[in-house]
Amino acid sequence: LANVRRWDPRTRSTQSWDGLRRDYELFHPTGDCLVHLYAKGHSRRGPSFSVHLKRIHEMRCGPMFTLCFADETPESAARQIPGAPKVYEIFIPAPQDAMREDAFTWHITTRNFFAFVFGKPLVGAHLGKALVDLQERLHVFRSEEVDNFADMAAYLEKAGYLNFNHNPDYALAVLYYADHYKLRDLWIDAFAHSVGMNDKLSASSEYESTSRVNRTLITRAFLEMDLHLGRVSRSMSNFLEDELSGSYLGLSTGARAHLDRFRSFLHQYYVEKWGYWPPPKGSQLPKSLYKSMYFDFRALYDFLVDTDSTDSMLSERLPIGGICVLQNVQAFDRRHKYAPLPHPLPLVPDASAYVKAQSQRALLSIALGTKNSKNNRQFSTRSALHAATNTHDLAIVNAPLVKAYRQFERECAVRKEEKVSLADARKVRWLLIYSILQMLISVTRAPKEVRDTDGPDYPLCCLVAGLPPW
Repeated sequence: LANVRRWDPRTRSTQSWDGLRRDYELFHPTGDCLVHLYAKGHSRRGPSFSVHLKRIHEMRCGPMFTLCFADETPESAARQIPGAPKVYEIFIPAPQDAMREDAFTWHITTRNFFAFVFGKPLVGAHLGKALVDLQERLHVFRSEEVDNFADMAAYLEKAGYLNFNHNPDYALAVLYYADHYKLRDLWIDAFAHSVGMNDKLSASSEYESTSRVNRTLITRAFLEMDLHLGRVSRSMSNFLEDELSGSYLGLSTGARAHLDRFRSFLHQYYVEKWGYWPPPKGSQLPKSLYKSMYFDFRALYDFLVDTDSTDSMLSERLPIGGICVLQNVQAFDRRHKYAPLPHPLPLVPDASAYVKAQSQRALLSIALGTKNSKNNRQFSTRSALHAATNTHDLAIVNAPLVKAYRQFERECAVRKEEKVSLADARKVRWLLIYSILQMLISVTRAPKEVRDTDGPDYPLCCLVAGLPPW
């Protein structure tokens, strides 16, 4: 017979198990219901479980008592003591035509049914098969009025079997279970974790039970994800030099020079933050670093975004002849097959207000000299830049990259070397910020069906379009 193990989610461990004759985990001293795994009168082995009848009734297990292989006796001969509470006996034999191995599996599932009722860990040679068998038994032993799938999901969640984090056994077992009963959301959750742990799956005891189709899908998704992570890692190492090169983004010489200065600023920022940049050639960035950068650029996006903008040309309120931000971000999203962000445009400094402020101070500047004139220009520039930001959320304003960016932007705005307008400089920076954020989203966002996205340090960004295969 198969080697049976006890699967304990609390300790994330498995142990050999041989408790079918008497399972002390399900043998309560005060139990008033003795469960025998044979027909009445066919053995003197005694009960395997001693449980509380009230809980069985609470779990709506009435059909179990009416089936031909379940018998209820008012008083146990073992407890015929005057004044003692009644004790009931249930006899649950395997089907008469069951072969030895099938009968053993039947008894294991009966044991797991009571483990489900009383919130105990499951046992079995393969956890996935044990889950499938248990689900089938729920339909047999419980009332038709209950939702067995919902109750099974609640049991698995509470017990810890849905904690796939660094646990290929549970991920593959639940994948097997979800595949059998065609439970889509649960299948994708388990699948994504299996893809992330691909290099550990072959060592799992559940791997052989995994269908050939699912193995192929996992391997293919892993290879696709690995290629994508490699591409993003290379792109992030030089802050998208190739993706926003002249082949894809037409910029004037001055605008291109400003984009390069912004890249240099980002390079220096991450050298100071991490102690190095870029990472060693050929290595992939760890998930923790991607997540940190995502929060950096998400804050920068929120600081600069025009929340009134939409993915429509009609919403782009830009002067004729300026850099067309919307067309460029849409082209970037199409090339990389990214879903557009809800607001594609930045707030743009009001150049007309800047010019007006300059003219109003012109006469005063002549009288007070060039120093005041320079100060007035800097003040007007800073005012225009500040007006084109979102400062209502202090958490965003005080984000480290946002604070460094504000200083960089102010310095660039008054540099004589800059050959780009205040508005176009903001647009150029936005194109890089938007594109980097989209790439970071693509490697940090898991399918929406995945429940635990923060715990694992392995990637969960696999593609699940067209899955499951049924």
